[in-house]
Amino acid sequence: MIRYLLFDLDDTLYTNASGLFGEVRQRIESWLVQALDIPLETAQVLRREYHHRYGTTMAGLLRHHPGADVEDYLEDVHRVDVTRYLNPDPELAAMLARLPVGKVIFTNAIAGWAERILTRLEVREHFERIVDVRDVGYLAKPRPEAYTQLLQLLQVDGAGCVLLDDQAPNLRTAQQFGMRTILVRSGQAPGDGVDFAVGTVLEAEPPLWQLLNKQF
Repeated sequence: MIRYLLFDLDDTLYTNASGLFGEVRQRIESWLVQALDIPLETAQVLRREYHHRYGTTMAGLLRHHPGADVEDYLEDVHRVDVTRYLNPDPELAAMLARLPVGKVIFTNAIAGWAERILTRLEVREHFERIVDVRDVGYLAKPRPEAYTQLLQLLQVDGAGCVLLDDQAPNLRTAQQFGMRTILVRSGQAPGDGVDFAVGTVLEAEPPLWQLLNKQF
C-alpha cells in the first residue's frame, strides 16, 4: 500500500522559470566568497562542482570545509522574499486535494524555506510533514543515509512511498529502497531509477493515479 507521496520542493513544486532559484544561487556564491575568502569565479566553480558531485553545495562544504558554519550558510542562502517570484497555484492545490494518501515534503533545503514556499503557493494544508536537511542529519539526497532516516521518521517502508523529484540521482537512490519514482523535468524519459517522467508536477497526476489504483 502506498502511504506517502514524497515531493521534492525546489524545481519540482514550482519551476526554475520563476527565477527564484537564480537569486538563491547568487546568494550561495556570495556566501562562499565571504566565508571561504575566494574570488567569485572560484565560488561559481565550487557551487557547480559540489552540486554535481554531492547533490548540494552544503554537502561539499561538509566534506571539504569542516570549519564552515553550515547553519549560517543554510539561513543566509534562503533569506529570499519568495513572494517576488511565486504566486498561489490553485491547480496544484486541487491536484493535491484529489490524491487520497499522505503527502510529505522531502527537501535538501530547510523547513522554514519550505514553509514559506508552500504558504505562498497556498498548498501548505495538503502536506502532513516537511522533512528537511536538518531532520536527516545534514545528509542530503541522494545520500542513502538520508532516505534511511526519512523512512524511520515516517515509520514506513520504501515500498509504501512514491518520490517525485527533479533530479534523477535522487530517484535512483529512492528506487534502491523500493520506492516508486517520478522524474519532474521536461524532455526526459523513464530509465535507470525513473518509473515515470513528466514535464511538470501537474502532469504527474495520471501516473500517480495509475500507481494508486493498483492498490484499490
